[in-house]
Amino acid sequence: MSMTFEQIQEVLSSITQANLGLHQRQSSIEREMSDTREIVDRSSDNLTRIEALVESNARAIQATANKLDEKFDQIAQAIIRDQDRLERLERRDRRVDKEILGLRIETRRMLERWLGEPFTDDPDLDDDDPE
Repeated sequence: MSMTFEQIQEVLSSITQANLGLHQRQSSIEREMSDTREIVDRSSDNLTRIEALVESNARAIQATANKLDEKFDQIAQAIIRDQDRLERLERRDRRVDKEILGLRIETRRMLERWLGEPFTDDPDLDDDDPE
């Protein structure tokens, strides 16, 4: 199968056209790849910044949590101290109440001896204190 010069020219022209189309397509793909690389690079930079922010926030959160733990411990210790102090005051209050009761009884006995008769006014029965 032999080809004429015109046929060879047409085949070469078709090949040249196809080659030109392939070259244009290759250039377009290279531009798109370059754009994609730029997007990937920007995304990578953004991810790096985001990671740095996340790490910074994590450190700040941990520092805040540590300070909150310290404050909680201080508050708990203060509550324990206050509870101990309250218990001591309550014990002292009960002792004072017993002393007052003892003094009332002793005073009543003294009044009964002095008056020579039973003292009818019993302040311990009229306890008006709303304790």
